[in-house]
Amino acid sequence: MSGWLMRGSIVLWSSSKFLVGTGMALAFLPPLEGLIWCIIGGVGGCLVWIFAGNGLQQLWVKHVSKAKKKAVFSKKNRFLVKIRSRGGLWLVAFLTPLVLSIPVGCLFANTLESNPYRVLRIQSLSVLFWSVLIFGFKGIAVYFKAN
Repeated sequence: MSGWLMRGSIVLWSSSKFLVGTGMALAFLPPLEGLIWCIIGGVGGCLVWIFAGNGLQQLWVKHVSKAKKKAVFSKKNRFLVKIRSRGGLWLVAFLTPLVLSIPVGCLFANTLESNPYRVLRIQSLSVLFWSVLIFGFKGIAVYFKAN
């Protein structure tokens, strides 16, 4: 695989399945370069999914509001209230890159917060945190292996 094709695939994988993109970067790139490409992909994926998800959510609410008029407490509503009371947007952002995928985490975060720019900031911080943590460990391992 050529260098730019590999970097492009790392960015695309990091924008949807963050662990696959970081795994590819860990295997084929030096730590600092892998860190940069995974952050670009992860934050780019958050950007796309937050704003596209916000638009999709508005279309969905507009469509569903015609069909349903009565507010009902459902399992979904109770689950959202439980998540919001235990950690809210910060908990979802913390779990997004590793446990949830970036699209699922961003769409779920859109349901918890109405301000998409706040969701983008917090999700980007989470991607940055996990990238630095993962590639920091690789950098330490490379350093000790060389010495």
